[in-house]
Amino acid sequence: MMALVLVTPPASEPVTLAEAKAHLRVETAADDALIAILITTARQSAEQWLNRALLAQTWRAQWDGAPEGDVLELPKAPLQSVVHVKTYDDADAAMVFAASNYFVDTARQPGRVVLRLSAAWPVTSRTAGGFEVQFVAGYGALASDVPAAIRQGILVHVASLYTMRGDFVSAEGTLQPADLPASAHALYAPWRLLRL
Repeated sequence: MMALVLVTPPASEPVTLAEAKAHLRVETAADDALIAILITTARQSAEQWLNRALLAQTWRAQWDGAPEGDVLELPKAPLQSVVHVKTYDDADAAMVFAASNYFVDTARQPGRVVLRLSAAWPVTSRTAGGFEVQFVAGYGALASDVPAAIRQGILVHVASLYTMRGDFVSAEGTLQPADLPASAHALYAPWRLLRL
């Protein structure tokens, strides 16, 4: 099993407050705090549905033991870099696995850590969370690095959340949490990373 923890969130959002307000045609500052929260909510929803990180963010993935093959696929795309690969012993002491033992494949999505021919994964003596990879994922540090279709999908989602204030009534007449709008789905679909 794998545990995934966000270490450093993105420094900004893929769309600005000004862009969202222009999209919503809101001219006052009365709802600025709400719109900022909706931007973050829409970005997080997009990242979850897409199986991607949009702006640069650091993650820590932990497994109970070392990978079985020569390739370790990382759970967030696009991969920018690997900060470290570590193992932990039973006394919780960390040992860094030398970067010369592996290469980082950022061309594939999701990205991978691949053993060099002469290397083997280190053995961990801790029974849980003994193998760790810390990595940076995302299109880049700037909003302009995120594909335009994804940014537009976020604006569409923000507009839906703003209009519905988080809830809507279903066809059966029951109150349901707001879903990702169909037009946002259409904008995101080419970028979705499916897991098998």
